[in-house]
Amino acid sequence: MSAIHELIAQVSDPSLRERLAAESAIALPDKTFRLVFEDHLPELSPRDGVKPRRGDLKCRKHGPL
Repeated sequence: MSAIHELIAQVSDPSLRERLAAESAIALPDKTFRLVFEDHLPELSPRDGVKPRRGDLKCRKHGPL
């Protein structure tokens, strides 16, 4: 995003520069993209307090599936 702002800053006409900056703010809202490293095991979600029933599939967290 900063490259777009740098290019807009290079426009010599002040009214055109303001219009471009306003339109880019509408079209390109500020969003942050980053990597998130977390342990995510949706297949192995704990079921505390729930008794297993016949036919339920279970596996150990560090065992084979």
